[in-house]
Amino acid sequence: MCESSVLVERDGNRELLMEDVVHVEVNGEDIKFMGILGETQTAKGRIKEINLMKHTIVMEPL
Repeated sequence: MCESSVLVERDGNRELLMEDVVHVEVNGEDIKFMGILGETQTAKGRIKEINLMKHTIVMEPL
């Protein structure tokens, strides 16, 4: 499968925000993450890195 984990980076440290993300929508500074079971989570920030080999999305909060 192609699910990813979303990590939030603050001061060089990364913490898990959400697992099994299959869809990401960016609307300005609002980022909406949708999980494999339909759950959603919204965060304000910017996407810093997407690593398709490691299945991770790193974001920085605003």
